[in-house]
Amino acid sequence: MKKNINEIVVNGQKIQTIIEEIDIFKLNYWKENPRVNSIIKQNFGDKDISDEDIEKLLWEKVDSVHDLFQDIKKHGGLLDEILVKKNIVLEGNSRLCAYRHLYKNAEQKKDEEALLRWSYIRARVIPEETSNEVVFSILGTWHIKGKTRWDTYEKAAYFKRMNINYGYSFKDIADSISETEKFVKDHIEAHDLMVENDVYTLEKFSYFYELVKNKKIKELSYNDPNIIPNIIQAIKENRFKRGEEIRDLPKVLKDKKAKKEFFDEKVDFNESLETTKDRHPEHADSFYFNIKKVTEILQSCSVKRIEEIKSNGNKKYILEKFYREVNGFCRKIGIIN
Repeated sequence: MKKNINEIVVNGQKIQTIIEEIDIFKLNYWKENPRVNSIIKQNFGDKDISDEDIEKLLWEKVDSVHDLFQDIKKHGGLLDEILVKKNIVLEGNSRLCAYRHLYKNAEQKKDEEALLRWSYIRARVIPEETSNEVVFSILGTWHIKGKTRWDTYEKAAYFKRMNINYGYSFKDIADSISETEKFVKDHIEAHDLMVENDVYTLEKFSYFYELVKNKKIKELSYNDPNIIPNIIQAIKENRFKRGEEIRDLPKVLKDKKAKKEFFDEKVDFNESLETTKDRHPEHADSFYFNIKKVTEILQSCSVKRIEEIKSNGNKKYILEKFYREVNGFCRKIGIIN
């Protein structure tokens, strides 16, 4: 087979690679690839599975593999080569799966020409001594800032690996992907919370991400340690329609009736939210929110501020005008005659 030698540069390090055609049955899937690993976790948890299991999983559970199958068949080959170290497919596991199924189809049809075409796959081979740290740097560059992007759970798993296995700080990771340290920290925290609670449904990541980002929920949980476990249980029971709903959860948590409805009586989240909006109009309408805010400001006004207003005509005038407006408005709505 013809081989082309070139190089890629990662973190300032030049890595010589060889592009060649490799027998598809001499290659193995890489369980540590963030996308493959997340699919394994979702379906098998921490159970160790075989190469055949991975291929079956990719073919049956990942719709994009079927799309690749059709695209590769249509074009007669790959647009981008896979990445290989020794006989392990570091990047391109879905493409290898598609190739093997194209080969199986040709085998069933006894199509000798197609058998030959799908027997070999174009691969970029990196040196065996390339460390996993460098491999993950390559994958991160390709899938976070470059080509087909990982979903949020896969990104989080990547951040976790770089932090724990290779000692990269949150700042190092954030700088490498042009994001903030908080972005990285929140992704890792959400990932850990999912793993700790045996949640491997990747679509749930956004729910956990919204949970760890929410400062108000964390503040409320200081006084009630059961809040976060109860929220996680609600997530596991599919009681939120979208992760974004968790942003409104503090409104429910602050109202005893709505909180009891949601956690104890299993009332629909939006119904509980309506309960708190009815009982606390300031949660639903900025008009009432602003009125409540002004009321709180007046209630907490210091003696020093009061004396300052009394001695300053311009400041006192502002309050006099405010009083007239409030007085007139209260007459209109029947609070005073």
